[in-house]
Amino acid sequence: MNADPVDDISGRRRRITFLAVLTLLLASVAAAAVALFGAATSAASMMAYSGAVESGADRDLMRVVLYFLLAGPFVAGAGLLIGWIVFWTRRPGAGVAWVFLPSLLWVGLLTGYMWAISTFCAGEFTCGV
Repeated sequence: MNADPVDDISGRRRRITFLAVLTLLLASVAAAAVALFGAATSAASMMAYSGAVESGADRDLMRVVLYFLLAGPFVAGAGLLIGWIVFWTRRPGAGVAWVFLPSLLWVGLLTGYMWAISTFCAGEFTCGV
């Protein structure tokens, strides 16, 4: 079994181009920005959690929401680590996807949650639970 991955049946080795490296660096900067955003909002998330629990919200449900809100830096860090490893194992497209997509997924879910509570719950963090 060959240790190096190949592009196709002809046996050509995959090349890591300058454009692939530049794309990975830009995706890494975006993931780092998501991690910083998640870390910066952690204090606000903790205060919203404690206020919701004190107002009588279900503690277990609010704990799940809090863990989701605090997951941003961990998701971005894991995506960065896995993406760089996959990139240097000669799979540049998959590496860029692993760096960018987990952070994008977390931000998309967070935006959807914020949209839902602002639309259906009149901005109330607990949504009457």
